[in-house]
Amino acid sequence: MYKAYDKAAIQSVIDEYRLSDIQSESEVRSKFIVRLSEVLGYSSQFRGEEFPVYGYGGREPLRAKDADFIFFNDKSFGSYRENTQKNKAWVREHSLLVIEAKKPGEMPEDLGQAQFYTMWTKAVAYIETDGEDFKGYFVNPISSDLEVITAKVDELPNKPEIWNFSYENVLSIKQKGCSIKSLDSRIIVMEDNACQVITEDSELDIPEETLSYIRNCMGKNAEALTNVQMVSRFLNTTDSLLQNDMRYDIPPYMIDIPRHIYKAKLYVDNMIFPLTIGEVTEFYCNDMTRYLFENEYIIADAIYRSNELSDFEIGYHILDKRVSERLDHFELVRKCLDADIVRVAVENESGLQMIFPTGHSRKMWKSKQHVKTMFEFWLSGMKKLKAIEEYYEIEFELQIVSEPDELDALYEAIDFVYDGMMLRENCEITLPGNLFEEDFEIEEPVLFEENKIIPLKDRVIQGVVFRPYRSAWLPGKVKFAGKSENDIVRIPGCCEYRIVEG
Repeated sequence: MYKAYDKAAIQSVIDEYRLSDIQSESEVRSKFIVRLSEVLGYSSQFRGEEFPVYGYGGREPLRAKDADFIFFNDKSFGSYRENTQKNKAWVREHSLLVIEAKKPGEMPEDLGQAQFYTMWTKAVAYIETDGEDFKGYFVNPISSDLEVITAKVDELPNKPEIWNFSYENVLSIKQKGCSIKSLDSRIIVMEDNACQVITEDSELDIPEETLSYIRNCMGKNAEALTNVQMVSRFLNTTDSLLQNDMRYDIPPYMIDIPRHIYKAKLYVDNMIFPLTIGEVTEFYCNDMTRYLFENEYIIADAIYRSNELSDFEIGYHILDKRVSERLDHFELVRKCLDADIVRVAVENESGLQMIFPTGHSRKMWKSKQHVKTMFEFWLSGMKKLKAIEEYYEIEFELQIVSEPDELDALYEAIDFVYDGMMLRENCEITLPGNLFEEDFEIEEPVLFEENKIIPLKDRVIQGVVFRPYRSAWLPGKVKFAGKSENDIVRIPGCCEYRIVEG
């Protein structure tokens, strides 16, 4: 027997919430969402905060994004935050509800962020709120998600439909599962003993790029079919091929669908013990087989044709929160990238051994030079960041930066602050041409300005603000002879930064 809708409890949450003058997203989270979720039956032990979600764009893994809240049906979710196949599978099996918070007044029209988290975690439902407005949806895998509630927060006590998001109800739906079946030209979506029969293209809410992908996969078999008929046939065909574990005489798109997952160990050169362990996902279609090795730090993708290795790529993703930890794992990746041979031992029935000739052939590993160049770039930046930590006696908590402009600004800031520490050129000092009559040589750095307003911008590194406070002339020849007061003499300079307190 499910707990009944509790209007008084929800009213109590709203009344206490309104006692505060809410100004930030964090307040919406702590003073509203946390209390509301508890009233809906979600114990704090099932509440995952800032939980990483891993997705893919095509075949390329996307940078992890942190969902504000994911509620699970198992309290051990903290052991499954890292990016492994096993962890992601666990999350998909146990996730129930995603809740995303926004700053008051910044409620988006499009709930794409919450939808992204829900899609990749296989949660049942999602909610988004800015503390003023409130929207909640249940996932519909083949058509538009079901809008359950759209209301002002103050109206929630009079909205019994909010109880659809209670722990007991969402858990029940998760346990019963959601199945998609297709029959002829109809698509039937079964959810919680209710079904939706889709017969018209207008009812089929699938992105055009997805329809284009399906149409391309189907080829001539999609000709003269409506979108519903095409999707129905695609689902039927794919399901049949997977159920029978077919490999030969099947359409090429099946190479994109994972078939098996195995544990695996990665070795380099003549190492007796594995450098690292992970999982291998197997894909196959006709005479082509693809194996994807992946763990928290290393990705290795191999293509075999008729059992012969034809192409491979090796990459990495290092997302530790501490600089020292990242540097340790950069060294682990370096051993893999610098090895002459990389071997992956797969724990399957055949005892598969994949040998990558990393030190010899560039015909197979086409991106080798680019991967190693970028690796050295990121490693160099991380070493500078460690030096900054030691110099200023601080410790950064690293956050993921995904926007290109933000990433450029971050690494530029690291370079400027690091060069200031090392008395390297990071600015230009201008002087009037009549300040001296003769040329002269600067042999040692000369202090120019200190504790004055220096017309250079602050630099921000992972939330820490560094402000210019001291500048110096750097060694070199300075030419003043023959200059007038209207001339400008430019001297290579070094600006040192200090941390802005508070």
